[in-house]
Amino acid sequence: KQVKRRRRNASKDQLNILENVFQKTQFPSARLREELANKLNMSPRAVQIWFQNKRQAFRKGKYCP
Repeated sequence: KQVKRRRRNASKDQLNILENVFQKTQFPSARLREELANKLNMSPRAVQIWFQNKRQAFRKGKYCP
């Protein structure tokens, strides 16, 4: 049986950077996601999921910069 991976919350520094990028573009390119992932020590997939979740919260009116 495989061990389930635990969720990791982004740190405040990581969130600040992600929020700044989100204010500039809600749909970052694959290249930008890759650069963010390297800079923030996250996987590109985690960055992609963060943007998906943030866009959904924005649509539902839960976005607070």
